[in-house]
Amino acid sequence: MSLWILLLLPLVTAAVIGLGGERRARSIALVGSFATLAWAVFIAMQFPHWSAEQWLYWPGLEQVEDQFPVLPGIGLRLILGVDSVSLLLVLLNVILMPACVLGSWTAIKERRREFYIWLMVLSTCVSGVFVARDVISFYTFFEASLVPGFFMLAIYGGPDRRHASFKFFIYTFVGSLFMLLALAYVAWQHAEATGIWSFAISDLTTFAPTLSASEQGWILLALLAGLAVKVPLFPLHTWLPLAHNQAPTAGSVNFAAVILKLGLYGLYVFVLPMTPLAVVEWGSTIGVFAVIGIIYAALICWVQTDVKKLIAYSSVSHMGFAVLGLLALNPIGLQGSVFYMLSHGFATGGLFLCIGMMYERYHSKDLSEIG
Repeated sequence: MSLWILLLLPLVTAAVIGLGGERRARSIALVGSFATLAWAVFIAMQFPHWSAEQWLYWPGLEQVEDQFPVLPGIGLRLILGVDSVSLLLVLLNVILMPACVLGSWTAIKERRREFYIWLMVLSTCVSGVFVARDVISFYTFFEASLVPGFFMLAIYGGPDRRHASFKFFIYTFVGSLFMLLALAYVAWQHAEATGIWSFAISDLTTFAPTLSASEQGWILLALLAGLAVKVPLFPLHTWLPLAHNQAPTAGSVNFAAVILKLGLYGLYVFVLPMTPLAVVEWGSTIGVFAVIGIIYAALICWVQTDVKKLIAYSSVSHMGFAVLGLLALNPIGLQGSVFYMLSHGFATGGLFLCIGMMYERYHSKDLSEIG
């Protein structure tokens, strides 16, 4: 039950915020975020696979927490669990949430209750992606994270927030539909081959490598359509700088620190184990796009005068390195990519908090004025 509690705590906090007044919204959100953090630390302390011999950078060695049958006839079960990588990403999410609440303490002056409700819902959705152990739960949480992100950007963002919010939603939603088709196809092929319907990630990642190289290639392409936008990988990155620039401080922190990691985590969980033949064949091509993104975004950073856009484009460059680590197909590359996910989350999240404090005092993001 511990992982279910991890997901329910922010939702309960959101409900309490909804029942309380505007003045209490911040305090309730702060207490709820610290309670969620404390519970996540408790789960981490109980996790038995922290030792060097058992440390794993590949799905498989995991603690399956619970299985809740929804439609047993077609193998639909909600399965929660964690491995060492997903647990680290859960900790990243819940550690940054109190910082987002504190960073919005004086910045959000109107509709506070609604803002903190969306923030708590986003926390549940992001943690849900990392602890999901079936594709239905994964996809549901993956898509549900768009809703709070959209409203936080559309309501509390800058002057161009409406355009930024719709671009963010449409880019990521449309791409995810192709990912859903790929996962449904693998589940269907699994049922055809075994006579058993299953949506468990462990079952599908074990079966998918038996498919032909051409099938794996199409599955890889469809998965990338949903995950590369979220990373974001060049040339599907154009939503990110605009969203970062227009989002409130807490929104920018979440977009950079955790939302981008959903795409990388999807590559780690699905692409590498499901389509090994296709990754070997097309990995170098994907790597070329990653390198182009690294250099292109870095050059834009070099001439950027808007400090928020500078950090946003730097994230595109950083994520290119993380993708290259995954595509290295060796333990060192995978470890480096996971380390990059965590270090980028803390460093970039902290930078956006600093920028938020500067903007609140000087009302400018122009480096020529504040540099």
